[in-house]
Formats: sequence, C-alpha cells, structure tokens
Amino acid sequence: MPSTIATDVRGAIKTALAGVAANIYDSVPEAPIVPAIIVIPDSPYMELEVLGKATTRVKLNYTITACVAYFSNAAALDNLEQMVISILGALNASKYELSIVERPR
Repeated sequence: MPSTIATDVRGAIKTALAGVAANIYDSVPEAPIVPAIIVIPDSPYMELEVLGKATTRVKLNYTITACVAYFSNAAALDNLEQMVISILGALNASKYELSIVERPR
C-alpha cells in the first residue's frame, strides 16, 4: 500500500501525541472539543530537495495548535503552558524537528 501524508505523517504525529491529555485532531475539525491539539499544515507546506537526479526528499511543515477553554485567568494560561510542555515532550522523543513556540492568542 502506498504511503500517504494523512496516515504516515499526520497520523504518526497524532500517535506520537497520544499520551497528552487532550483531544487530538490530525486535520482541522469543524468544532474542536477543548482541550485539543490540532495538526495544521504550515507555510511553506512542502519543501523539496532533489538528491542526484532520481531521489527527491520532501520536508513537510506543520503547526501544532494547542487549544484550552478560553478564560481570562491564570489557570487557563497554566493549562495551556502545561499542554505545550507535554506536546514538546511527546514530540521531542520522536523523529520530529521542532522549532518555535509562539505566544498564546
């Protein structure tokens, strides 16, 4: 069976995040149930590198979005920070390259 991005990449990321206490979506849901982690294609989505003339390597870029209940208080921020730390721990132990964590919005 051929490899697909949905199962072999986004599905693998979803599996790697399975230990985080949140609903995990490997595509954007219509109405996510919080707490949630959503795997969203980023820009550039695909970076191609040709090796020789026969092999092409593809790097896929995603944003991992963490969602918590929206309350304007320290507890909500703490919940978000704990989820981000859990996400970093889950993905750091796997084969993924992590770059930045942006401010909450």
